[in-house]
Amino acid sequence: MKDMASFYSEYLERSITVFAEDDLVYAVTLGMERPMDGVRTITAATKACQSYLAGEDIDLSVYPISLMSGSAFERAVLHAVRELPKGHVTTYSALAATVGHPQAARAVGNVLNKNPVPLFIPCHRVVRKSSIGGFSCGVDVKRRLLQLEGVRF
Repeated sequence: MKDMASFYSEYLERSITVFAEDDLVYAVTLGMERPMDGVRTITAATKACQSYLAGEDIDLSVYPISLMSGSAFERAVLHAVRELPKGHVTTYSALAATVGHPQAARAVGNVLNKNPVPLFIPCHRVVRKSSIGGFSCGVDVKRRLLQLEGVRF
């Protein structure tokens, strides 16, 4: 069964929408506006997102996700990022080495830019060697997510 839940995060100043099918999260969007009225079906995964963004100690990696598309490299990158603990960061180049492609830091960044389930795959925890790096929802959002986890940039 397909399900969708949406809420507004005061902390990020954005709407968050979680899409799931048969309890597998397959997409998360971090929108720019408040969610539409009536889109309030709250799933356990969405409640966990709300709690996480409220600063509670929530482990979003325990929620099942669906990564059915993408190459083996893309899935390996996303699975490796999912293993990064809250409050820790790694670099694009270190992540590339972790998945067996030490020269593929730029490719890792491209994969993370297309992350279908941000927050559940915490791509905000991957940074450049010399700076915070980019983020598909903007560097300010990445910085806020890292600060929420106690990482300062």
